[in-house]
Amino acid sequence: MLGIRHLGYAEVARWFAGVAALAAVITTGIFLYQPDGRQAEAERSTTLKQSTPRACAGKTVRCHLLSTGIWAVVYAPLQNEKESRSSAAPIPEERDGLVFWDPGGPGLTPLDVGLTRSLLPSWLKNTTVAMFVEPWAVHEVSPDCLRSLASVSAGGELSDQQVMEWPDQFKGSCDLDLYRLDGVEYEKSFKELSRREGRISGVYAQSFGAVRASAVMPELKRTGGWAIMDAPAPPPGTRATTLMVERSLALEEGLQDVMGCTSSDAPADCRQELHRTLREMGSDTTTPTGLAGGVEEYERMTALFSLSNNMKSNKKPLREILTNWPKLSATDREVIKSGSYAFTRRHGDSQVLPDFAGYLANLCPAYKGWGAGAGSRERNPLGAALSRMHYACSVMPGDEDSAWKLPEPKDAPSLLLLENSHDPVTPPGAVRIWRKHYPGADHLAYEYLGHTKAPEKLSEEISAWVAGARVVP
Repeated sequence: MLGIRHLGYAEVARWFAGVAALAAVITTGIFLYQPDGRQAEAERSTTLKQSTPRACAGKTVRCHLLSTGIWAVVYAPLQNEKESRSSAAPIPEERDGLVFWDPGGPGLTPLDVGLTRSLLPSWLKNTTVAMFVEPWAVHEVSPDCLRSLASVSAGGELSDQQVMEWPDQFKGSCDLDLYRLDGVEYEKSFKELSRREGRISGVYAQSFGAVRASAVMPELKRTGGWAIMDAPAPPPGTRATTLMVERSLALEEGLQDVMGCTSSDAPADCRQELHRTLREMGSDTTTPTGLAGGVEEYERMTALFSLSNNMKSNKKPLREILTNWPKLSATDREVIKSGSYAFTRRHGDSQVLPDFAGYLANLCPAYKGWGAGAGSRERNPLGAALSRMHYACSVMPGDEDSAWKLPEPKDAPSLLLLENSHDPVTPPGAVRIWRKHYPGADHLAYEYLGHTKAPEKLSEEISAWVAGARVVP
């Protein structure tokens, strides 16, 4: 997850309220672009060096620097959470072991205990939770690396010279091994954390966190633990093209709901009109070819991805942008710019956050087939924007040791898969692949127009499952 920012305009802030603004294809995040003071913040972001995570400076959390070089932060429940417990459902106590939480790539920077625990589902409110600090959060991402990524992250067409020279520049300036957690490090760190803290009773993993947490499935099986995967990202082995195409189609389907195309009284051509609008926004057929150089089109598409992470809360800005096109208001344009910057982890067109290097370092090795693209700007403008954002993946050095692999079913612990049938970030097709690979897994479905937000009504069922009751698929 990403560090929290606040928008500078009250109206835009209300529109973004409750957003976990997605900063990538399969990441859980709450980063919001802040127009004011962005230069100073960008400079602070590039000066992070290996050090004690900020959350460990106080006395409200326990921290461990593991032998792998990875930091672990342990968050105990707040006192008022224990006192305000209202549900009669069984909730695992600390004596049963802490719960490990992976919120998805590139992960959550260490926050104070109150803020971190506010992001947890209610069934974990009274449980001690531990998590790893992402390597990019405690290692400096070099200015040269950030400049290299900035040159390809703002959209627009790359010159022939950039296409020829950029791959070597990128490989020479970005030490991606330093910014990622590979499967071996993840497993070793997990085992050492367990030795230091005592038994880890289970793992709660969201989105891309499910891919990473699969590395500790055999250890959980050995210790009698459990794993809950909430809206899991496509498992390793999925082609990158499939990931991007399915994500773009899921977003368009969600936008159909936002625009009322799924209602019984919707105009017959509602879906076609929406697709036509997206095509125009992504290829800018309203202006002479090449006028924007692809930058404005890219911003519009990536902003839609950003807002889609919580479509339920963001229906108003989404509907107004799509309805007003091509005559966008000043507020529409500000929402688009803010959303695009959040999604692509930028403070500006030439200012990329260290998070982006960490995101690429973790995501790209997990899937193969980058560079094939996910459609043209005319036919699939949303997919084209995702392809553009992941340009760096297509030239990233391959490393089998850093690849993620799903354990065999015999090595899986008690497993519960949570499926959001309306998820525009990790489409339900991904859960179906997980279920096919692990036919013995339990399954619960929910509906939420957004990403990884299981409703409170599932809390009792999840708690019961954790306590040992079997869920009927």
